[in-house]
Amino acid sequence: MRFREAILPNVSMTAMKSVVAAGLWALPASGAQSRDLAEEIAAEVARDLAAGDFAAIMQMMNDDMARDLPAPKLAETWAGIIKQVGPLREAGSPWSIPESGYVVARAPLTFDRQILDLKVAVASGTIVGLYFSRHEEAVSSWRAPPYADPASFREIEVSIGPKIASLPGTLTLPNGAEKSPAIILVHGSGPQDRDESVGPNRPFRDLAQGLATRGIAVLRYDKRTKVYPASFAGLENPTVKQETLDDVASAIELLRERPEIDSAGIIVVGHSLGGALAPRIAEANPSIAKLVILAGAARALPDIVVEQTEYISSMQDPSRRVPAEALARLKDDAAKAKAARLGDKGPDILGAPPSYWADLNVYDPAASAARLTLPLLVLQGGRDYQVTADDYTRFKQALAGRPNARCVWLPQLNHLFIAREARSVPSEYQIPGHVDAEVIDRIAKFAREP
Repeated sequence: MRFREAILPNVSMTAMKSVVAAGLWALPASGAQSRDLAEEIAAEVARDLAAGDFAAIMQMMNDDMARDLPAPKLAETWAGIIKQVGPLREAGSPWSIPESGYVVARAPLTFDRQILDLKVAVASGTIVGLYFSRHEEAVSSWRAPPYADPASFREIEVSIGPKIASLPGTLTLPNGAEKSPAIILVHGSGPQDRDESVGPNRPFRDLAQGLATRGIAVLRYDKRTKVYPASFAGLENPTVKQETLDDVASAIELLRERPEIDSAGIIVVGHSLGGALAPRIAEANPSIAKLVILAGAARALPDIVVEQTEYISSMQDPSRRVPAEALARLKDDAAKAKAARLGDKGPDILGAPPSYWADLNVYDPAASAARLTLPLLVLQGGRDYQVTADDYTRFKQALAGRPNARCVWLPQLNHLFIAREARSVPSEYQIPGHVDAEVIDRIAKFAREP
């Protein structure tokens, strides 16, 4: 199963289908691996792709990967990407990070119309995963926001969930506080890391350090679909419960056991799909104190996928817009996803199985939010084209007149809550920036209110 990253901002939807379809992973091997070797292999794969030497790439794969991705299939995937984003112009220098027993090296590939990352997972000197995804700058390019004071907090590494399948995370703790209120950050769609990295931007790291500077502890962690893509793909009927909800419950339990945390002051902050799921999280975990929804989707996600595609396509030169037949197929797939019902079987739709869509089809985020009695804060950027005024309006109308809830419209902010000017475009997510200080201040004030 390969989930379409429906709400994340910087993968052009004209290339999304090929990019997601190319996510082919095998089980990772154990043991520390050489980052230098992984980067060398990624560079070689990039050269071989450019030369069309798919057989050479096969020689670097382990047996499972070679079986799952034979040379003809790899050639077909590569041809599909070229067709949608244009010829490869340049392959940049790879960088790497260790992930759960293997090393993932990323090599930026500059095509005629877009930059994508070639991601190569390496274990025991062989390729165990090959994936084309959104472009991200090396982690080292991030700089702390001006509102974060590193002297006012400390960060410790933690593990979320059962030991056999735990998720690595970071708990940011304010210094000098005996017990602090604590926030759990819940990701948007797709296989996200703990910083919710998009290009050079790290919005969850901004939130963690900015809020910790203001005396609020923050827990963030790598998403299950990022850490365990193969095992998650092997689930028979996966839903957001296995993808997100179970791990949030584990995160709540971890915080309740920490002596530095006020167990009565645990707050869930969900962004994008995480914001859409936040009311459901609150209903399932009545011990949480408050809820924050950041750019929460309130409409059907398949409709949002279509809307994003049309929006991004509208900015292109007419010759580069999504072909009418491709858009018609996308709309047909969206209709199938919205029609999925519990118990349905069949092939993936929009990158996810029928069970995933069936589960979401019986959930109304705004109606669920209206049933809550705990304090609730909804923040929405006015320049957001992933989650828009339509979603915000649904929450605002559902919560109208409720003393426990407030909704705030922030005109200059985009989907990452970074301030920009003019019409929002995908390329702006490749420009370094930080979550706006007003967002940090509003969440901190909300967290501390009685």
